[in-house]
Amino acid sequence: MAAIVTDARYRMALAAVRNLGEAGVPVICAEDASIPEGDVLSFRSRYAHRRLKTPSPAADPVGFVAALAGAAGPDDVVIPVALASVLALAEFGPRYAGQLRFVLPPVDTIRLADDTSRLLEVAEKAGVPVPETTYVAEGETPEQAASRMKFPVVIKYRHADALFLPPRERYAIVRDRAEFLRTYPQMAGRQASPIIQEYIPGTGWGMAAILDRQRQPLAVFAHRRIREYPASGGPSSFCESVHDESLIEYGVRLLQALGWVGVAMVEFRRDARTGQFRLMEINPRFWGSLPLAIYSGVNFPLILYRLAREEGVAPHLRYHPGVRMRYILQDLLSVPGYLRRVPSRGRFVLGFARDLLDPRVHDGVFRWNDLAPSWTYLARALRRVKGGGHGQAN
Repeated sequence: MAAIVTDARYRMALAAVRNLGEAGVPVICAEDASIPEGDVLSFRSRYAHRRLKTPSPAADPVGFVAALAGAAGPDDVVIPVALASVLALAEFGPRYAGQLRFVLPPVDTIRLADDTSRLLEVAEKAGVPVPETTYVAEGETPEQAASRMKFPVVIKYRHADALFLPPRERYAIVRDRAEFLRTYPQMAGRQASPIIQEYIPGTGWGMAAILDRQRQPLAVFAHRRIREYPASGGPSSFCESVHDESLIEYGVRLLQALGWVGVAMVEFRRDARTGQFRLMEINPRFWGSLPLAIYSGVNFPLILYRLAREEGVAPHLRYHPGVRMRYILQDLLSVPGYLRRVPSRGRFVLGFARDLLDPRVHDGVFRWNDLAPSWTYLARALRRVKGGGHGQAN
């Protein structure tokens, strides 16, 4: 009754491996064979029962799913982590009905959720608030489109995950017409018809859920980003669990409108001017700050595993608010960006130092009882920083 956790190099995969392992579930850690073993966090975990190297889920999805089927026992569960693995398993996993256990919506539903343009249409029909959105229309030039815009605006790719870009390159905030005319053609050349949205000042909030096969919430969780890396907008480097009924209700409503089953995280931005939540996107998979949910009392990987095994699982709709978590390296790297943005540097430094020294704050990777992946993560991130990257180790 093992769990096969894919994309073992990622930190959210490591969180799943630890959560399942601590519950006594043997974990098979699967990774693309082309990834160097030294970069695969979960291969080093004490909870890794076995390692499995597979074809790439992006380049060879059929071979990837076949490798999972070849490794799975009759009662084993597959838990895909990255989007390419989710899509591959949703599309080709049904070929192995009775052999592979997993919980995913139909592949077309996943693709809809990953297409921000189509997702916004579903959200509006469901009554979920969205940013004011426009496009460069067919036959319209960027110059003509710019003449009807109120700046600043945000330009986004429709399928950002498909481009495998670091978070800071998945969107652009443009302040005026000249910047728009420089930026839009570059982004449109990379992926057709980018989305153009109003810029919403505020902070990032997320609502995660598992919906059962009757599309009812089996688990819910919400958090807010206190700091991000990069500071201009990126994944959480310091975040906190929160409980907000409207946020949870919006997220569940949207997932039910999609006909969702399984796990997803719905990302919102809270408008600093009005306090209203506005939909940003859906991560149709586990998300980067998954460890915070686990620390707050919602064992998402274990709940998903039990759902896939068709065990009776009681709804888990309560958790501990006010729990905080950081990725310490990214949080340290975020400091220069915040010092350029905050109104009071002294107040920011004092607050950052307080958070850094607070023993109640959890880390998303470093664990005293499972140190080997922690050192692997640190070495990998430092190599990226030294090589001119930004330490973005998902």
